[in-house]
Amino acid sequence: MAALRVNIIANYIGQAWLAVMGIIFMPIYMKLLGVEAFGLVGVMLSFQAIFQLFDFGIGGTVNRELSRYAHKADSIAHSRDLVRSSEILIWGIAAFIALTLWSVSSFIAHHWLNLESVSSSQAATAITLMGVAIALLWPNTFYTNCLSGLEKQPQMNAAQIIFTTLRYAGVLPVLWYSATIEAFLSWYALIGALQSLITGFMVWSYLPNHQEKARFKIETLKGAKKFSGGLFAIGVLALGVSQIDRVFLTSLRPLEEMGYYTLALSVAAGLGRIVQPMFNAVYPRFSRLVAQKNQKELETLYHLSSQYLAVVIAAVTAVLVIFAYDVLFLWTGDAILASKVAPPMQLLVIGSALNGLVNIPYALQLANGWTRLAVGLNAVSLLLGIPVCFWAVQKYGMLGATFPWLLGNFISVIIGIPLMHRKLLHGHAFQWLLKDNFPPLLVGMLCALVISVLPIELERNLLGLIKLVAICIAVLAACLLSHPRLAIAITSKFKITNG
Repeated sequence: MAALRVNIIANYIGQAWLAVMGIIFMPIYMKLLGVEAFGLVGVMLSFQAIFQLFDFGIGGTVNRELSRYAHKADSIAHSRDLVRSSEILIWGIAAFIALTLWSVSSFIAHHWLNLESVSSSQAATAITLMGVAIALLWPNTFYTNCLSGLEKQPQMNAAQIIFTTLRYAGVLPVLWYSATIEAFLSWYALIGALQSLITGFMVWSYLPNHQEKARFKIETLKGAKKFSGGLFAIGVLALGVSQIDRVFLTSLRPLEEMGYYTLALSVAAGLGRIVQPMFNAVYPRFSRLVAQKNQKELETLYHLSSQYLAVVIAAVTAVLVIFAYDVLFLWTGDAILASKVAPPMQLLVIGSALNGLVNIPYALQLANGWTRLAVGLNAVSLLLGIPVCFWAVQKYGMLGATFPWLLGNFISVIIGIPLMHRKLLHGHAFQWLLKDNFPPLLVGMLCALVISVLPIELERNLLGLIKLVAICIAVLAACLLSHPRLAIAITSKFKITNG
């Protein structure tokens, strides 16, 4: 089995490639499609997030079960049956997703979206194609959960890099031939189908062999229904917290604003790409250590992974918040666009930073099969976020749309972390808050602020890009110095031996 360090590196390579593809091609898509049609891409991303709920927690459950039991001789048949049963259910739900969006496409186009240059019929066709594209790619999420649980993350990321390149770069010849949202979505559907089929084949090739053929067994799904139900509830509520901004923004403001907001979201999502590789690596390893009752290794990995994420998140957040306009102008070359997108982007990045910090504690909760705390926190965040968002979007537009995201993640840190450490790793809350996370956050922001007052101009050319990279390195180095033993600890302790 691959060492944890190898899995983390592979995950970061995969996420870095995804980020690079987005940075390169998103502005090109906006110019070829137009701002309003590009706003429909943002709508598709919202639908994609919404329909992730319809796995009902199956993906996360299979991830946990495979990491705990797949390589135990007496559990191989059960693991294979669980994958087969879940797989059949997942593909059935994918068909349901496509039919659902087709059935509501006309209603959404005529009664929800505020269209100007895009016709209602064109929008309805686009929404139908969104359904097909989302449905065909959707099983891939389940299969990547399986590969993560099997700790086959280098292979998983190799496949992701190939298909990400095909998806982002491959669509350009299509758009040069027909620069329409319909052509864009059709290509996405084709690549999504290929990706789901290939990753599915990979899962079955890496599962341990057994003399009995894998079969659909409803009992295997029922056995994990409590944990799956908790994950589903978390997903529903977290989706509400993360999506209400887009719902109110598209219904109360012109669709053009959604196009600008989608750019802000895509930058803030970069923090998620920093967090996800670590989460994907430590969650199955946490699950194994919990099953083995290896408390010492669990505590060590928990704090080291928290410190590492804090350093990286602090550095990226400081640069994106303090140099928001410069980053956007270097990226898009449009000064007006950068000035419009920078303020909401800054608030979204802060919310994403808070969200990233609590991902390691969340992984520990899931490894212990504990979902109740996350359910409660997200429920409170959603109940408070809906009225706040309705008021804020009408009063502040794009800026107000960010308020629920900030509020929900602030609640998770201030309330959720102390509550979690009363049950899991009792007495470690102080160390997590003030030793693991606070130093790099403070140092990173102070360093970025000092650099911002220096006479440094970030022109939109190679020299400007080099200056920005230098700033990032300086801030990251300052954050790392706040944990002077972290570099040594990563190399000496992160390679947890297999038990």
